[in-house]
Amino acid sequence: MKKIILPLLIILFIGCKKRDKVLPTEIVSTKELSFDNETNSKLMFQDGETLSLLTAESRRYEIGKVLRVKAINETTIEVANFAPVDIENATILITIEGAAKPIRLFKIKKIRAHAVQEMKYPFVDGTSKFIDADNAEVDLSQYKTTGISVNKVSFDFTGETPLIVKLKKLAKLKWKVKYHDFDANDNTADNWKENPDAKDVRRFSGFIINLAFLLQANETKTSYVAEPITDNDGITVLTTAQKETAYQKMIDIPQFNCGVVVNVSGLGGGYTFGVANHILNDYLTKDICFVTIHEISHMIGYNHDSTMTYPKDGKGAVEACTRVYKQMLTNDEFPIKKAAYYRQSDL
Repeated sequence: MKKIILPLLIILFIGCKKRDKVLPTEIVSTKELSFDNETNSKLMFQDGETLSLLTAESRRYEIGKVLRVKAINETTIEVANFAPVDIENATILITIEGAAKPIRLFKIKKIRAHAVQEMKYPFVDGTSKFIDADNAEVDLSQYKTTGISVNKVSFDFTGETPLIVKLKKLAKLKWKVKYHDFDANDNTADNWKENPDAKDVRRFSGFIINLAFLLQANETKTSYVAEPITDNDGITVLTTAQKETAYQKMIDIPQFNCGVVVNVSGLGGGYTFGVANHILNDYLTKDICFVTIHEISHMIGYNHDSTMTYPKDGKGAVEACTRVYKQMLTNDEFPIKKAAYYRQSDL
């Protein structure tokens, strides 16, 4: 027996030694960055900014990408947080034309509320090896010198924190958000605020996120579709299919040109969406659906005779959404919360 066991042990020992000489596969790590102070980022929507900058085309963003990355040129990108709260532990994904999978470009340990910063691509200014969405290694060294054409890349973000999970749900909506000065001619006779300021925009940025979160929720759609709602003649009750179509139209509004109104609580129609400062002040603590759903209903073509805009006998689109909004407030479900809002003096 000893004569048999001894050779086996020798073979096993030699085999282990040979395996020990094989170098382990190199582990590719994703670069981690922070944009959390004055050294590594600037802030948008701050007091003293010009009105033209507050309402600039460069400040347009998709509601589903409030953590926005965009290409500035072939070698430089801009990272911006359009939410009035800090976002932590996000991974930025890049999709390159012709590539099979999105690639994990870098991780953000923390980006402060309304932070913005330009930076070089990591493959220009650092490593060339990355991991794609399926954990496969990708070599981007071919772009180190030339970069990538602006029209051949797109970006997204992902993460597992409760905030990011909620923000990702907003991708259901098609909204592109831009802040506007609808009183550019300083017409005091209209209902638009003269010279909206940075505080207005800061508060609007949280309000529009929570409004989008309300409308993407399945329970909101269920409540809306189950509600008796009349058409523009004020008499004809919409069918289930018609209400589903109307709801989808709200989800699919391509653009929200957002402004601040005075004298009235809201204005809406086409791509125009305006609310008063009392709405921007109250959305974190009170139901604001009467105004917001009323105006969005105008944006999808309903008039004041329809119970899309004004309830009748306690029934209508506003009532259906109000029930869910109040419940979400009670359960502290919204992405933007009063305690996390970064400028408490705004509230």
